[in-house]
Amino acid sequence: MMRLIAALLSAGGLLAAACGGAAAQQDAAKNWPSKPIHAVVPLAPGTGGDVMARLMLNQLALQLGQSIVIENKGGAGGTLGVAQVAKSDPDGYTLLAHSSTHVISPAMYTSLPYDTAGDFAGVMPIGSVPSALVAAPSKGIRNLKDFVEKAKATPGGFTYASAGVGSTTHLTAERFRLSAGFPAIHVPFRGGGFQPEIIAGRVDFAYSPIATSLPNIKDGRLQAVAVSSPQRAAALPDVPTTLEAGYADSDYVIWVGLFFPAKTPRAIVDRLNLEMKKAWENPALRERFAGLDVTPMPMTAAEFDVLIKKEIAANAVLAKAAGLQPN
Repeated sequence: MMRLIAALLSAGGLLAAACGGAAAQQDAAKNWPSKPIHAVVPLAPGTGGDVMARLMLNQLALQLGQSIVIENKGGAGGTLGVAQVAKSDPDGYTLLAHSSTHVISPAMYTSLPYDTAGDFAGVMPIGSVPSALVAAPSKGIRNLKDFVEKAKATPGGFTYASAGVGSTTHLTAERFRLSAGFPAIHVPFRGGGFQPEIIAGRVDFAYSPIATSLPNIKDGRLQAVAVSSPQRAAALPDVPTTLEAGYADSDYVIWVGLFFPAKTPRAIVDRLNLEMKKAWENPALRERFAGLDVTPMPMTAAEFDVLIKKEIAANAVLAKAAGLQPN
């Protein structure tokens, strides 16, 4: 009998502690934020992902009534900035705003100073952007079929640019190249400054986010041969997708999302998730995102965590198929 009473008392204590912990988390969310938030963006300033992050973070600052201080911290493929957030206090005052590169890094580095899935709590993607397969009009490419035929007929294969080894532009190009079955030589650039080389014809093609390539496409300096999204892009309705041309598993959209350190109170994570969905209801922000061809990706924080794990696994398979050696 005494053992039974002791067990009941112990269970009651655990339940009370759990209830107390839940109540504490709810209180933390109600009072959050009570001071400025620090957001680390491990992307180059002015790039499409950086612009998306800043638009969302500025809107969230207005909604939350607290400033959000944005720090661009690159280096080592963005992993330095990511590691900084992973080691930060999980108190809701340090955020990571990162692109799909986040889920490529585990396939590109043998030893990361953090666990991509385990050390972060996904909040929600800000949104996604398709990429356009672009080439110089001087290349005389008629359509995607013509592009692939010329790539296969070129000794050594076409050259293609990217924002760096392991970047989303790199892996998107590899995904299509493997599906279409043509050889190509990778020409990595630091950041997203490769468009002049494509325009000049010194590099044959690249996958470039539509948000950054659209002005040159409209001006006729770049030709959009195809888009990487499952459906045609709103900004380029006359440009077909690679899926339409019959290249299976060649589609991919780049996303940018927000993350907290893993042990951040769940109530705060869920609160920011709701604020991000509310931000998308703002007409001015929706118009700005529409101009960048950004599509919303509404989901719960738990669903975002599932997406992260799924893409980490998929990118590991892709990197191996492409023969990419981790550093």
